[in-house]
Amino acid sequence: MALQLLLRNDVTEFDGWKDAFDADYEARMHAGLSVLQIWRAEDAPGTVWILLDVNDAGKARAYLRGEHLRLLYERAGVTDSEHHLLETA
Repeated sequence: MALQLLLRNDVTEFDGWKDAFDADYEARMHAGLSVLQIWRAEDAPGTVWILLDVNDAGKARAYLRGEHLRLLYERAGVTDSEHHLLETA
């Protein structure tokens, strides 16, 4: 059974968010996360959805709870977010 992470970020400006998100590659890699897809909502360009593959659930949960992600969200202009760990059915 595969585990994936679905994130929603509401952002003030997409290009700034994308730059910060791309710069966080190494931290995501160490958390066992790899990007599968990124979408922008057609009717709300400041809403970004990210689907990630989860290789280590414990590391992924620690990444989501950590100070690092809070600081990244500040730099990236994230105004609201939610996340869901999903198992393939």
